[in-house]
Order: sequence, then C-alpha cells, then structure tokens
Amino acid sequence: MMSTANNSYLARIPAGWKFASLLLLSLGLYLITSWQVLTVLLGLSLVLLLSAKVELRRLRLPLMTLLIMLSVVFVLLGFQTGWPSATVYVLRLLTMCLLAYCVSLTTSFSAMLDLFQRVAFPLRYLGANPQQIALGLSMAIRFIPELKRVYLEVREAQHARGLANNPLAVSVPLVIRSLRMADETAEALDARGYDSQAR
Repeated sequence: MMSTANNSYLARIPAGWKFASLLLLSLGLYLITSWQVLTVLLGLSLVLLLSAKVELRRLRLPLMTLLIMLSVVFVLLGFQTGWPSATVYVLRLLTMCLLAYCVSLTTSFSAMLDLFQRVAFPLRYLGANPQQIALGLSMAIRFIPELKRVYLEVREAQHARGLANNPLAVSVPLVIRSLRMADETAEALDARGYDSQAR
C-alpha cells in the first residue's frame, strides 16, 4: 500500500528517516521478550497509525488478512513452542506490520523511488546503475497490487466457468496476463526513450 496524498505530520518527515526508524524499531522489538511491553508497543503503533490520517477502509482488508495469517501462526507456534512464546512472536509481527503501514501510507511513491536511488548509489562504483535498480524496485512494488487485481479477475472468470477449483485453469491465464503486462511496460519504457546508462 502506498500513500495517496496523505497530509499528516508523518508525511512531512523525510522517507529516509522513516525507513531508518522502522528498521531500528523492528530490530529493537526482537530484544523485547515481555508480552506486556509488546502489548503496550502494539497499542502505541495503533495510535500512531490512526494519528496519520489513514483511511480505515483501506486498512480493513489488509488487517483482516494479516490477523487471519497471524492467528494460524499463533496456533501452530503455540503447539510447537508454547503459548507464551507464540504470544510474544505474534505481538512482534503485528507491531512491525502496523509500523510498516504507517511508513508506506505516509510516503509518496516519488519519495520512495528517490530513497531507493540514494541507497543504491554506492553500487555505482561496482558497475551497477542506481537509477535502474531504483526503477526495478519501484516497479516491483507497483505491480504487487496490480497482480493481485489480475488474479482476482482471473479467478472470478474461471469461477463463472466452473473451474475455480482447478489451479492450472487459474495459474496459466495469470502467467500469460502478467507476461503481457511486462511486455507493455517494456514497450512504454522504450517509447519514452528510457536510458539505462548511468550518467
């Protein structure tokens, strides 16, 4: 999920500071083993997310999916490592996900692209192209929701044909449409005269 004209105080913080803070907080969470402290941090991350003027309807489906996945993880870890350990693990993951939502929903796509380019700049001395790396990463992020949309369309179409339970009937059209999207993107880049050489 990317920012769509978010005007909260978090949107005015440079992307580099937000991603660096997210990295440090994520590493710090693994040093905490108390579920009580993690519960407090989870509450603070939720308050931070709500204070960022994020549309809750955009978070409804991602949060429901996340909670379902973490519920399965909680049950599996509970039987394997014990319920206290599973609780700590799930609280860490949920807190990190909420913090990641705060960053992604308050950071514009252009700011994220610029950050990728600055992070990849030292690779220029190894012969890599920072602009090309940044473009590749940004396009990968951009195509995640697009591929999800294509998958839902294919699944609905195959369900109407009575083939919803056939993995091959869903995966083949999905791969073909994904390759077609890649070809169209490559043609668009060529038409705009994209220069892959570092300046």
